[in-house]
Amino acid sequence: MTDQTITPLRRNLARDILDLLRERGAEPGERLSRPALAEALGVSRTPVNGAIALLEELGAVRSEGRSVRLRTLDLDPEALPAGEEETGVARLLVAIARGRADGTVADEVSERQLAQQFGTGRGVVAQALAQLAEAGVVSRNRGHGWRFTAGFASAEERAASYRFRLLIEPAALLEPGFSLPAGFATQMRREHQRFLDRPWRDDDAVGFFRINAEFHAGLAEASGNRFIAAAVVQQNRLRTLANYSWRLGPERVAVSVREHLAILDTLQAGDRERAALQMRLHLADALALRRP
Repeated sequence: MTDQTITPLRRNLARDILDLLRERGAEPGERLSRPALAEALGVSRTPVNGAIALLEELGAVRSEGRSVRLRTLDLDPEALPAGEEETGVARLLVAIARGRADGTVADEVSERQLAQQFGTGRGVVAQALAQLAEAGVVSRNRGHGWRFTAGFASAEERAASYRFRLLIEPAALLEPGFSLPAGFATQMRREHQRFLDRPWRDDDAVGFFRINAEFHAGLAEASGNRFIAAAVVQQNRLRTLANYSWRLGPERVAVSVREHLAILDTLQAGDRERAALQMRLHLADALALRRP
């Protein structure tokens, strides 16, 4: 298996499998069930098979016909590398986001322009644009090129977005139908903890925003109020580029992660009033850091 075939899904699932086995107290020599792993992680068997293949290459498991046997859990998560192409895409997304912020990336662009401007291959540019399109940030022009369709036009707009979120996100936690879905808190803790356990790199801003957006959207969805859920999804779309161009350093990442984890702890303790207050303080602090 080459670095180029280590996709984000495969790498993240491999990490999730190791985390799950540690949580369950699995021992070397134990037989693992692919279907059971797929069910526990909420995915199909095909991506689990890919993750198992990666873990086998790294010496964590051994395939024995159709079954899998655990060899060791003493594998540093950082031994599960990002593929070279994936890393290049993340770096380009950060560069594009910063270019949008400083005005060096126009409203309309072509793959060729971006490749020349950032000195990267057309394949990496195509993947970056595809990710931005999936996030609702760009759309393909009818004739030629791409157009940015979401983002903040000014610092004032971004501040207004935070004020709007202050109105709806704490309230989401107090909705009468609020209920955390099974496994959500465990998954969020696992994903967030990774950003406390490893050194920060600028291109980590892409992955950090992904879990940040999933956290806020997940809690809004848990409210049972589809209008709140839709509003938070829209806000995530608007703030994608602003978060990709993260300029607050690793210290603020750690603060944000710990605040998210504290909100989850409070929700699981059943104190939604306090969790709503924590959410309000979390968003208010973020707004204070970004006031125009």
